[in-house]
Amino acid sequence: MPFEPGFIEHRERRVLYLDFRELEGDALLAAFDRAAAIIRSQPPASLRILTLLGARFNANGARAFQRYALGNGPYVLASAVVVSRFWYVVVASLRLNGRRDLRLFSHEAEALDWVATQ
Repeated sequence: MPFEPGFIEHRERRVLYLDFRELEGDALLAAFDRAAAIIRSQPPASLRILTLLGARFNANGARAFQRYALGNGPYVLASAVVVSRFWYVVVASLRLNGRRDLRLFSHEAEALDWVATQ
């Protein structure tokens, strides 16, 4: 499944929809780079992002995601992340490293509703 980032509308809010669930290895790393280019082209503190993470990861993938997420911080107003158990610790650690805008969810609908209200 190819990575297709894009903006959606939910509750009259623009949300960047990033579905990384089916990606692993080099495809996942390339998707982080592609998403970062979109995010970092936006004005500071302007983005609402819904991120879906589910595939298993290795240490390189976890480190790449942490670099990606920390670098995106200045552009994000609110970020809802739907995680599998494999990603939970990785994403939770980002909150401890300055990404207070991140909120973890188990279900996409709940995450989308939350991010649209921020």
